[in-house]
Amino acid sequence: MLSLLQGRDVSTKTEPTVGLEIENSILNGKKVNVWDFGGQQRYRFMWQDFLKGTALTVLICDSTEKNLDQTKEICAKFSRRLGSKVIAIANKQDLPGALSAEQIQKKLGITTYGMSAIRVDLRGRMRRILEYEMNSSE
Repeated sequence: MLSLLQGRDVSTKTEPTVGLEIENSILNGKKVNVWDFGGQQRYRFMWQDFLKGTALTVLICDSTEKNLDQTKEICAKFSRRLGSKVIAIANKQDLPGALSAEQIQKKLGITTYGMSAIRVDLRGRMRRILEYEMNSSE
């Protein structure tokens, strides 16, 4: 997802983030820091300390029923502790059997947008979503 946002080449081979990636980007004419945390259990201890004071937290989840329970638990935790606006990006919408963004939003209880990180044609949409949500969280 970070490659899509940053305008880099996007691989059709999906690999989870391992550890932490930090990038700078320009959204709405403002320099923003984008922190991409691995979702694996062994990296979660980092999240709370790094995310304090953020204006917007974006949870990226696979659009599968299997992934949804874990994402719901994470979402509830961050909504309570961070105090920042939390939204979800339902990734892998292009795969057969994917839950719709609306189905995921209903289960998570937060604003959710559908996306496919490997579709370069959605790059502009991803940027517009983040710009809109950043503006509405100010």
